[in-house]
Amino acid sequence: MKKVLIGLFSVIALSANAFTITGAGASFPYPVYAKWAEQYKAETGNTVNYQSIGSSGGIKQIDKKTVDFGASDVARTQEDLDKNGQVQFPMVMGGVVIVVNMEGVSSNQLNLSITQVADIFRGKITNWKELGQGLPDMPITLAVRSDGSGTTGVFTEHLSNASAEFKQDIGIGKAVKWKGSYIGGKGNAGVAATVKQVKGTIGYVEYAYAKQNGLTTTRVNGVEPSADAFKSGDWILTAETFLIVYPNGENTKNVYKFVEWCYNNDRYAAELDYVPLSDKKKNEVRKLWK
Repeated sequence: MKKVLIGLFSVIALSANAFTITGAGASFPYPVYAKWAEQYKAETGNTVNYQSIGSSGGIKQIDKKTVDFGASDVARTQEDLDKNGQVQFPMVMGGVVIVVNMEGVSSNQLNLSITQVADIFRGKITNWKELGQGLPDMPITLAVRSDGSGTTGVFTEHLSNASAEFKQDIGIGKAVKWKGSYIGGKGNAGVAATVKQVKGTIGYVEYAYAKQNGLTTTRVNGVEPSADAFKSGDWILTAETFLIVYPNGENTKNVYKFVEWCYNNDRYAAELDYVPLSDKKKNEVRKLWK
């Protein structure tokens, strides 16, 4: 009976001191943010409500001060941060992977060069047979983001670095004008759903979405996507994702508490094939908080 009462009092005390923080933005890190939030609440009683609405949406929400933190896969410029009185810091690194829906093609069977990926997404390569590798005479349909997306920003930046033609035809941005036949999807989840449902599609998503949806990934420049490849730099399409806060925001101290907990529990990130930050980078962020 005494043990039951002690446990009950502990629960009551935990609930009395619990807080709630809200955030919105990038879908790229949503799987790990959701996992962290779930475990954080179980351990501390505190609630983290995060809306996966895309990086552009997250920046709009934090600028309007309707959330405690915004999330973006593309770092804000220092000029924008200073203008808005904000600070940003990285949370985790992940990989953008190429996913396809082709009958008879298994994960990592296809090997695409980064230049081929750029030519596909700028509308130069429009039929699967142009890629060789025994692929059929079938039109290529792009699965792309319909919302303002940090994943798109990261993806187009890497392709622009690899291909001057892609940079000229499509450019770099969270929202770009695609060419050829394409289907837009909201969030990484929307692109993943399109590729899963539509034959002949090729798209780009964060690796966790590919795994969770059982999608067929490709090699790029001969490298298979994996957490080890992201960490080593062998996989070319990687990015850090960031949180944006107001230093003196009403709930910012609680955001910092959550982030510190995440930094100390980055095994959950690793389990989802994200790459945790180095101790050096975490300590740099802690200095920023002070």
